[in-house]
Amino acid sequence: MKTTGIFCAAALLAAGVANAQEPTNKGQLSGSFETNTIWYMPDKYTYNAANPLPNDRIGSNNYLKLDYSVGKFSAGLQGELYAPVLQGYDSALKGAQITHKYAKWTDNNFEIQVGDFYDQYGSGMIFRAYEDRALGINTGLEGVRAAVNVGDFFSLSAMMGRPRYYMEYLPVWLRGADASLSLSSLFGFTSQYLALEGSYLSQYDETRTTVKGEDGKSLVPANMNAWSARLVYEVAGFSLRAELVGKSPSVYSMQGTDQVKFGRGQLLELGYSGYGWGISLTGRNLYFMDMKMINDVQYSGLANQLNYTPALTRQYTYSLANLDPYSVHAMGERAAQMDIYYNIRRGSALGGRYGTKLHLNGSITYESAAAIYNTIGKAGDAMHFAYLDASFDLEKQWNKKFKTTILLAFQRMNTELNAKIPVNRYIAVFDGLYKLTSRQSLRLELQYLYSPFAMQESINPSTGMPEYSVFDDKKNRGSWWAASLEYSFAPRFSIFVSDMYNFESEKVHYYSVGMSYTKGNTRIGLTYGRNREGYVCSGGVCRQMPGYTGINLSLTTSF
Repeated sequence: MKTTGIFCAAALLAAGVANAQEPTNKGQLSGSFETNTIWYMPDKYTYNAANPLPNDRIGSNNYLKLDYSVGKFSAGLQGELYAPVLQGYDSALKGAQITHKYAKWTDNNFEIQVGDFYDQYGSGMIFRAYEDRALGINTGLEGVRAAVNVGDFFSLSAMMGRPRYYMEYLPVWLRGADASLSLSSLFGFTSQYLALEGSYLSQYDETRTTVKGEDGKSLVPANMNAWSARLVYEVAGFSLRAELVGKSPSVYSMQGTDQVKFGRGQLLELGYSGYGWGISLTGRNLYFMDMKMINDVQYSGLANQLNYTPALTRQYTYSLANLDPYSVHAMGERAAQMDIYYNIRRGSALGGRYGTKLHLNGSITYESAAAIYNTIGKAGDAMHFAYLDASFDLEKQWNKKFKTTILLAFQRMNTELNAKIPVNRYIAVFDGLYKLTSRQSLRLELQYLYSPFAMQESINPSTGMPEYSVFDDKKNRGSWWAASLEYSFAPRFSIFVSDMYNFESEKVHYYSVGMSYTKGNTRIGLTYGRNREGYVCSGGVCRQMPGYTGINLSLTTSF
């Protein structure tokens, strides 16, 4: 709290100076408040020995953010209260504390910020400091950050700070710089954009020990260094983004021996958009790019992640399509994704009066057995199939009142790389919206997931003949259906009811009923229901959520 007091005092002093210079401008104060509170209720279907009903039947996550600006100066702080933290979030989130504070000066071509700040280099493969409340992540840095622009062709930023880990700051120092040179602006290219970008990151971790070889020479230094080189090119609807990254070596225990491995990664994004259609292709390769903010084993979870490597798969909003999302293996992974968008023009036979939108998505991921199963050599370095996702959706506006979306998806995933027992899923979704009046509407959502049980083969020792049995794991729960009906009275009121049911193995209804009310910048929601164990995902990153039954109160407001 000592540093908090220092930064708050600096902010107040700077504000006083600014007001003294501009007596007619008293500045502007803005803020927001968010609360998510759950009252947990007994239910034998969601609570068990591994997931008991909380002793304190209430969980509550609360956030208050205040920002003040006057002229070129701005300052702010954020307070958080966990009373106690909701289930599914890390237990290190507890109590009340000012977790974010800053003072910032912004000029035309220069800015400097002290206190807490967020930043990202390139796509985030070597560094990203950000906040995501849905995941319980806040990896902001406490320190100083400065940025400068030279004309419209060159920009440079540099920072130094220590990262936040839940309610504390780690004994780790990060230092980095990011630069961008626009060659098109420098040489006056008006019909195309070309830029070279680069980043450098240095990490000093007190818990990271120097590793030496038999000759006493250092194999792995106590410091970790990472770099990123990027190319951006855009012309006539075409775009290309390429990024190469690398990191200094780390030691991994593989087959009982310590192996020194350098980290590396490549990312390529291609895109084109023309009249009524567009396509994007993305490919990424990761090899020992597991970058932690601190290497101490007592710090774990999503919050101990220095870089940002989201799953290169489609981010679904429908529950059954997101039943078991793919998790990234940054130790060794090769992935690719394709998106194609096409708008059938209005007035055509297929487009109809209002047009029709088509979207095709496909992604495939391979994982390295060497990185995952701690094997070495050419055989171990081979890439094995891990995950495939293909989907097609069609959105059509039939008339002024009725619009539908149909989604068809196929997912194939290996339960274990060595077992080679894939799980296949076939998913169909119907989403219909009907406007009763200009302000009232009904939305119906129907989902179906068919998943034939994966079979594993074994040899009967007495007969010597093969036998087959169901391979059961968390990714193999048979078939599901889900339905949801929502009534909205825009722009203030909505009410919904939903259910999700596994009719082959669990045979448990996961029901929910709720309402929301919005007025101005304030929204309040109240939900009651049974929620299955699963994942909460945001931006391709997921956290595991235990099953629970209860009443959920959420409120967000801004001023």
